[in-house]
Amino acid sequence: MSRPTPLAISWLKRALRHEFGAVHQALLQSAVAERLGDSDLAEERATQAAEELHHARRFAVALAATGAGIDDGPPPGLPIGQTVPEILQAALATEERAVKLYREAARACAPAAPLGVLFTEIGGEELAHLEELTRRLGRYSAFRHGTTRGPSRPIPTRS
Repeated sequence: MSRPTPLAISWLKRALRHEFGAVHQALLQSAVAERLGDSDLAEERATQAAEELHHARRFAVALAATGAGIDDGPPPGLPIGQTVPEILQAALATEERAVKLYREAARACAPAAPLGVLFTEIGGEELAHLEELTRRLGRYSAFRHGTTRGPSRPIPTRS
């Protein structure tokens, strides 16, 4: 395999930073959801953090294989949210950024096929996360507006 270009290495570093930020965001959102009494959302966000950590590891391994330095600064500060809708909207925005980032990276890294494939695979997983968050936010909004039956217990929100 040929050595990745500096541009491909730059995309890997951006992806790794994004994933570290997503891990941080999902863990904190899990804690906030727990505080709000929404154990389902808390568990969902904790599971999401583990999935994002797996993505980060895949990018870190690919970056290490290039011989480039891995440490590229702290992850970006991402919004957490203090209510269920704020948590869902913040998570949705992060997934939207990931899908866009990885699509651009896959196009830019197309000549380096293994990296293009990596960005495409993880981008597909992020798209699935985006779709699930969109459905969950839609269900939550419909419930809040009385157009559907909600869960058997009330969804906690910040007063």
